[in-house]
Amino acid sequence: MYKFLLLLFLVLIYSHFFSQKNYEDENDDISHAISIGWSNPISSILTQFDSKNEEKFGILIDYQMTISENSFYRAHSKFSPSYKNPMLSLNNFLISVSKGKWLIDKENINFSHGIGPYFRCNIYRGQAVAGTQAFWSSDYFGTGLEYFMFLEYLIKKDVFLNIIANFNVGFHQYYEATIVNNSGGTATSSQEYWGLRLANQQLISIAIKKYL
Repeated sequence: MYKFLLLLFLVLIYSHFFSQKNYEDENDDISHAISIGWSNPISSILTQFDSKNEEKFGILIDYQMTISENSFYRAHSKFSPSYKNPMLSLNNFLISVSKGKWLIDKENINFSHGIGPYFRCNIYRGQAVAGTQAFWSSDYFGTGLEYFMFLEYLIKKDVFLNIIANFNVGFHQYYEATIVNNSGGTATSSQEYWGLRLANQQLISIAIKKYL
């Protein structure tokens, strides 16, 4: 758990300095928007045709603050929740804070892109049982940069259909199984590694965006 807290702290510190850059050049015309949607529609649909894999439904929660005519800040989280007694899991949990720029800004259709840091992991919460307390754990950490593009189409006043594409690359924790020979026979163990990897389990997201 301490690794999760340390990496989260580093991401938030980096995001703070990232968001402060060139802030003096922006005006006070601020607006806000919230998006809620499906974070992994493509992978969820594809696994319906593969009986060996089971993709959990992914949730996207996105906050956007427009700070000038052509730029904005964006913070979002994506995760796939599941519960199997007594364990609650948030798989592929990802948070990101980024700065974006409008490329097309029309009355009924908008297109933008941007970049910022992200942090990801899997989070688990074991339920309390007789004589024990609930506990938290996490694994498969990763941190890096996320590039995004999104297209939003007007449904009705201040409500848009938002299609988001993300490309993530960074350093991630992973494990490789090794076979160990000993006097009692053979055994399998897992060795932890860190390496440069992609994090695109949630490449495409679909959401409903409401401007406040």
